[in-house]
Amino acid sequence: MKKTNKSFISKICVLAGISLLVIGILALFFWQWNINSSIQKSETYVETLRTLIPEPQGAVPEERRDNSMSVLSVDGADFVGIIEMPRYESALPVGADWGNLTKYPRRFDGSIYNGALQIGATTQKGQYDFYREISVGDTVIFTDVEGNRYTYAVANLRYEKHADQTALNREESALTLFIKNVYAFEYLIISCDIMY
Repeated sequence: MKKTNKSFISKICVLAGISLLVIGILALFFWQWNINSSIQKSETYVETLRTLIPEPQGAVPEERRDNSMSVLSVDGADFVGIIEMPRYESALPVGADWGNLTKYPRRFDGSIYNGALQIGATTQKGQYDFYREISVGDTVIFTDVEGNRYTYAVANLRYEKHADQTALNREESALTLFIKNVYAFEYLIISCDIMY
């Protein structure tokens, strides 16, 4: 009787172990599929935006009576432009409103026109997974949906535990990017100066 109980318990343990392994593999597969889907969707948004945006022309931020940024809608998603980091062959759409960062970067606050734009993103594959390589002097290009192309240089990098307005406004910069490390509780805050 005791042998039968031990045998039964052993079989249940083996079955539970196999089940956990299968669940883990399925979760990993789903996670990878979700990342690949996000990357493809982001690339499609960039391609579509490039066809809809007028031919980009060099511009410098200047205060307007109305600093609100124009928006283009693509498949129900609203975008204010495209952000590029040529050194890393990165071109990503920038969502118009703050929300879920898992798919692409989004405007957190401010406007490109008054030199106060803040854009948030993550270290997820397909966004800024190269974030540890970013260095002072790197070029950052933002093209708004009106075809104005603004070129910046990374002026400062710092790590913070939070990306609130206090942390984001600690340094005066024409463009601020912040990247949430999805594997740690930290943000890389990138201050950029306009290149004339």
